Amino acid sequence: MRLNQRMANSPSLVLPTPRLPTPGLPARGTLACGLLALVVLCAGCMGVGGKDPTLRTPGRYFADQKIERLAREAVVAADERFAAARIKVVSYDGVVLLVGQVPDEDLRDRAASVIRKLPEVRRLHNELQVGGPTSLVARANDDWLTTKVVSRFAASGDVNASRVKVVAEDGVVYLVGILPPAEANQAAEVARTVFGVNKVVKVFDYLDG
Repeated sequence: MRLNQRMANSPSLVLPTPRLPTPGLPARGTLACGLLALVVLCAGCMGVGGKDPTLRTPGRYFADQKIERLAREAVVAADERFAAARIKVVSYDGVVLLVGQVPDEDLRDRAASVIRKLPEVRRLHNELQVGGPTSLVARANDDWLTTKVVSRFAASGDVNASRVKVVAEDGVVYLVGILPPAEANQAAEVARTVFGVNKVVKVFDYLDG
């Protein structure tokens, strides 16, 4: 159905007195777990049914988190020189974006090579820059840019912010997600209007139609 693929975060311990469940009623923890499982199951069924292919299922969300964790661990283990680098890994439906700074071109290519070998990585966009890590001030500004872009999406009414992941790095805004081409272009145009954004890069899977 979907994809036409294209590129572009001590006090002492006091134990509570246990409470006995009321006869005839399920324990609170059991009830909460049951409700949570029902929510997750329903959300997963919606995703599998394809009602909205732009949204990740809970299973896909946790798989992306696993990819990000494994990628960070693999890069650190691959070369001790990565200790001097700053690498941010973002996965969305198996599409991985690398941003940050590395000391030299060799490490830039090495990071991409290591991550491409991980299971479930469908495609990788290597946006690592050669240079020293950005300052704390620059990182705080990137966080602020991310907040402003997401807020602008919500205010515009033309872009569903829940369908786009915004990543800002050194003044560059990367847009990640699964969208029709027209909505992806609209998201990029909205992001460009935010003061302080130096460049917008689209990292989308495109839906046909």
